[in-house]
Amino acid sequence: MGYKFDEHGFMIIPDPREFRIEREIGETLKNKVVIVRHAYCPNGHDVIWKYVKFNRHPGLRIHVRRPDGQEGDVVTSPIFGDHTRMCIGVDLVTGEKLEFHCPICGVKIPVLDKCDQCENGEMRVWSYNPNYDISHGIAICDVVDCPSSYIVSADELIAHAQVHVDLNLSGL
Repeated sequence: MGYKFDEHGFMIIPDPREFRIEREIGETLKNKVVIVRHAYCPNGHDVIWKYVKFNRHPGLRIHVRRPDGQEGDVVTSPIFGDHTRMCIGVDLVTGEKLEFHCPICGVKIPVLDKCDQCENGEMRVWSYNPNYDISHGIAICDVVDCPSSYIVSADELIAHAQVHVDLNLSGL
């Protein structure tokens, strides 16, 4: 299986979930997925963290603060559209709005736009360029369990990802 990279440096590989779906429902899926390889805060820190992996790919680490003041880190899957996450030192409550910060320098992650999938969420954006550029990167809603995530190009939300089939990837 050969790896390819898109024009933004994202690694594109076959979706590992398609093999599981193929076994379970007997259909061949031709979808590919995007793997986020770098995500930079406004100060240029790459928040991809090698210590937590999802399907052998390092996760995207976000420092979060809940409305009650509790803080911790959330590491999300770098597989675009996979909303798997791991929480470190924080308990998340569905529907709660979080503050997103860089886990290295603490800077707040900027808002790109309001979320169109939930009532009070905002899309927080990381650049895929070390010279932070809000118009090119990935965006994630700051409301717990909102399924919205996007690839951003030229200030437009060009790709929307929601997982429509709930799969357990631990068997892969």
